[in-house]
Amino acid sequence: MAVLTVLTQQYVEQRNHAYWISNTRFSLNSVVYAFLSGSSHEIIVQKFPLITLEQV
Repeated sequence: MAVLTVLTQQYVEQRNHAYWISNTRFSLNSVVYAFLSGSSHEIIVQKFPLITLEQV
């Protein structure tokens, strides 16, 4: 029987009635807006330098 271990990490936190990328000053809305506007994951990381590719 195989044992599956799932590692989870919180990348989003709620502060001041809004959602933010953890340990950054960037709102989740701004990252989602960039993605919905057509930016690739790599471009989003360039636009928001404190965010890692894994967080996107």
